[in-house]
Amino acid sequence: MKIVIRVDSSIKISSGHVMRCLTLADELRRRGADVSFICRKHTGNLNKLIESKGYFVAQLGEEKQYIKRPDDVVHAAWLGTTWEDDFDDVQVIVQKIQPEWLIVDHYALDHRWEEKLRPHVNKIMVIDDLADRVHDCDLLLDQNLHEAMEDRYDRLVPINCKKLLGPKFALLRPDFIEARKNLRGRDGSIKNILVFFG
Repeated sequence: MKIVIRVDSSIKISSGHVMRCLTLADELRRRGADVSFICRKHTGNLNKLIESKGYFVAQLGEEKQYIKRPDDVVHAAWLGTTWEDDFDDVQVIVQKIQPEWLIVDHYALDHRWEEKLRPHVNKIMVIDDLADRVHDCDLLLDQNLHEAMEDRYDRLVPINCKKLLGPKFALLRPDFIEARKNLRGRDGSIKNILVFFG
């Protein structure tokens, strides 16, 4: 099975999206899938890291100056171009690879981009945690714990979209699963608290 992942990283976007997509890609590859990435050449990108893990990365052009438009999604500037131009670039690559699945992890993309790509792929998966825009997808993953988690995407995804919601679907590298096996037993008392903003 061929799978393409559309994700970016940069100084603005950070590395989290790519890292969770790499975790998913590693598991899909372990199960026999042929996984490729499509990433823009943003300043501070992790495209070389993805390649170092043995994945093909189709690199899109450098970002252009962002000019806000009235119908833009909140994080539209993170795309580095308009969603229409991004679609034009991605469509060419997707037509060459002909994947069964397109996985999208990008706060700047929504149903408009996904709808235009739908004729070129069998299925679309979206990884999101903002629930702030409409998607056209067959599968949606939000691995975070939210209030009213089961209802967050009701008006944002098609009725037949399968939703994987909550921490039980967290994309964790095997290192973390192994580390859990070595946790010390706890008596319930708390002596230290670490707060991490990341």
